[in-house]
Amino acid sequence: MRIAHIADPHLGFRQYARLSAKGHNQREVDAGVAFARAVDGVLAERPDAVIIAGDLFHAVRPTNSAILQAFREFSRLRAALPDAPIILIAGNHDTPRSTDTVSIFGLFHDLGVHVAHQSAQRFAFPALDLSVLAVPHQALFEQPRPGLEPAGPERHQVLVLHGETPGLFGTDRSLAEPGGAHLTAADVGGDWSYVALGHYHVQMEVQERVWYAGALDYLSPDPWSELREERRRRLDGKGWLMVDLDRGSVERRAIEAPRRVLDLPALDAGDLAAKELDRLLAEAVEAVPGG
Repeated sequence: MRIAHIADPHLGFRQYARLSAKGHNQREVDAGVAFARAVDGVLAERPDAVIIAGDLFHAVRPTNSAILQAFREFSRLRAALPDAPIILIAGNHDTPRSTDTVSIFGLFHDLGVHVAHQSAQRFAFPALDLSVLAVPHQALFEQPRPGLEPAGPERHQVLVLHGETPGLFGTDRSLAEPGGAHLTAADVGGDWSYVALGHYHVQMEVQERVWYAGALDYLSPDPWSELREERRRRLDGKGWLMVDLDRGSVERRAIEAPRRVLDLPALDAGDLAAKELDRLLAEAVEAVPGG
């Protein structure tokens, strides 16, 4: 029983003013390319199920191009893997904040994607001996909070969540993203076969059988801290996870980065005039191949 675990594509993400050759925001294009490459990898592996653990979109009202990209990729998955369930939950970025805002996720339900965008949903797949409890961002703020326990006769019990696990950032919250749900140890501590997490953009094992897949590109406000954290964890770039429930294994699947992210040495500008600082910045950029 093999599951592809993807998280945080953030389609529609925009940053900086650089445009592509077709006039689109370059970083939005990059996010789309990263998701397409992840789907390419999933199709090559042909897993039994696919999970997207939140923040498919960067905003509640994504751009038309982001919607088209998501529809195209889910259509590819459904056509190539007709018997594999696709489970999608909403994260903090793509959850409506008001009752008059309709979630775009209903569009993917019509493609045969199993969607949880407001309340927790338990999806059972008897042919796979699999039960998935899909808990979107909004459900974690319900009172009382939904019970997060395995249920049903299925041998494989999987939980999907989008939020911040206890102690994730310690005292350094440079990588923390505002607006995420705070999870407790009990939330992820049940007798699950696997817990698929989204929200934290660095791939990470929280504890045995509990993993963050990480984002597919550097899409946080501080990509340099993200890059440094990946270096600390000896991770080479972004990717997704292939989970084998029978073997109890979790393996990283890297994707080719749409764009390099560089962490250049800091400059001490304390005693520099603006002209001198501009010169040093220009020299630092020009020293980068392709800069």
